[in-house]
Amino acid sequence: MFIRAVRKQNRGSTQVYHYHQLIEAVRTPKGPRQRILLNLGTLEVPQEEWKNLANRIEELYLGRPQLLPPPPHLEQLAQHYARLLRQQQLAGVEAEAEEAAPPQWETVDLGSVTTGECRTLGGEAVALMAFEQLGFPAMLADLGLSPAQVRQAALLIIGRLLHPASERETARWAQETSALGEMLDARFHLLSNNALYRLSDRLAAHRQEIEARLAQTARERFSLGEKIILYDLTNTYLTGAARHSDLARRGHSKEKRTDCPLLTLALVLDEDGFPKASRVFAGNVGEPGTLKEMLTALNRDRAPAAPLLAAAATVVLDAGVATAENLALIREAGCHYVTVARRRPEETPPEGLTVIKETPDATIRVKRLEEAGEVVLYCHSTGRAKKEAAMRTRLTGRFEEGLTRLAASLAKPRGLKSYPKVMERLGRLKEKYPRVARFYDIELQQQAGVATALTWTIPAPARLEARFSGSYYLRADRRDLNDAELWSLYIMLTQVEDAFRSLKSELGLRPVYHRLDRRLEGHLFITVLAYHLLAAIQRQLKAKGISHRWQTLRRRLATHLRVTVSLTNAQGERIYLRQTTDPEPWHREVYRALGLPAKPLRTKRLKA
Repeated sequence: MFIRAVRKQNRGSTQVYHYHQLIEAVRTPKGPRQRILLNLGTLEVPQEEWKNLANRIEELYLGRPQLLPPPPHLEQLAQHYARLLRQQQLAGVEAEAEEAAPPQWETVDLGSVTTGECRTLGGEAVALMAFEQLGFPAMLADLGLSPAQVRQAALLIIGRLLHPASERETARWAQETSALGEMLDARFHLLSNNALYRLSDRLAAHRQEIEARLAQTARERFSLGEKIILYDLTNTYLTGAARHSDLARRGHSKEKRTDCPLLTLALVLDEDGFPKASRVFAGNVGEPGTLKEMLTALNRDRAPAAPLLAAAATVVLDAGVATAENLALIREAGCHYVTVARRRPEETPPEGLTVIKETPDATIRVKRLEEAGEVVLYCHSTGRAKKEAAMRTRLTGRFEEGLTRLAASLAKPRGLKSYPKVMERLGRLKEKYPRVARFYDIELQQQAGVATALTWTIPAPARLEARFSGSYYLRADRRDLNDAELWSLYIMLTQVEDAFRSLKSELGLRPVYHRLDRRLEGHLFITVLAYHLLAAIQRQLKAKGISHRWQTLRRRLATHLRVTVSLTNAQGERIYLRQTTDPEPWHREVYRALGLPAKPLRTKRLKA
């Protein structure tokens, strides 16, 4: 083997490019010929070192003993190019039909056996199955993506499911860690970061068509009812200042990241937990203002597919969105609603409560009230009452501790005594503990601008206790449902909370590292598409009694690998076997539940 430099100049251009090739001299019936083994790109090593590099690549590829140790920088390059050469040669080898393959005997040197190029396979096989089940390849092709771009889209979406990270890190994961490229017959080691960025922009631009097709495919594939529509919002934060973004805004952060610009994601799910539509709003958007846009756009976006808000569908939403105007919009759409009442009646029903659910952890009691064409359902949970009682004790304790420190400073010689400054400190304390501060009457006395005494009382302890009593009120226009059915409908909203939890903690929704709005929307949309795969996988596994969280499934599936075993036979030939490790019993259980083969990729054999 030797290395050859190639000079290239495009027609009509004065720019000259140089790249390098690994060449092998071979004998043919027509005489000696040269064969290109591998394109090396542009080498940043002196020409006098090319022969040493080519010799070391040949030693590694053919399994020959090392004659002279090369410098570290040449050894690193040689290892890299030898691996690429093996991958390229193995890519052209037909996989063996292992079940029916006859025995193949070789006399080998056991001391020559090595194992390398380990790549994760289990999670990739499961995710790729869901990717194909939901019709991604045909759908993306219909949107004008080339076969190579469809494979790159699979990398973006499956990578977000298995290894949540930036586009740059996703490319590195595909090149160094995952066997996804081998499964897709894609050469991701040639992939540029800009290709993934541009593809993310393109997918986000087709968000409406993609979500409509996915909703239709999932409905047909999994026989979804779509009689219950769950709607909620969450936000994520950016790591930079986002000076180039119109969407990133500072607002109320559910992760308490008030130091960062935010983005808001609105998500619509059905009763089976499948996402149906999503929108990205500015970080400071008011929750009530988002529903109208979603309702207006849903049926328009999904044409000519079946409309999502079909007649008699019930929309389940949280109190933050359930304004009178939004409930009127839902009724105008011909749908029903179930939500938490935004205002709590001051008096708790003293009697007449009915038990609708009882478990070792909690008992749910309700009382039904009829009001102006609506059902108002008072609900009390003993489990929630215990949690809220502990929360009340913690919050009131910390709030009063802050008041005590502030009052004590008034008596210290060098303590804070300026009336405006004390009022400012008091305002910060109230802002930090708003859920309990409103139940306190606080009096600050002063003389000539100097604070002299700070006192506080809780004038209505019963109101504070009622706020943390484990009770809440539901309102709905479904008067045809009994108490247990109404409560069960609202509890479905926890599926949205589970979805957001998965998006944030398991699928890399936060934080966001991009600066431009199209990249921000692309990041969130790729995460939502990954959740489509997750919903399909979990539904099928739960049907077979497997209900682990995705984080657990992902970690355990990553132990099923694709590896290259190499050894030398009696003739001095180097044999490479690219094969899948034997699955563990747990892998087999998951594969069996999903209808996947125990070894998603067959063995390939190469002699050098």
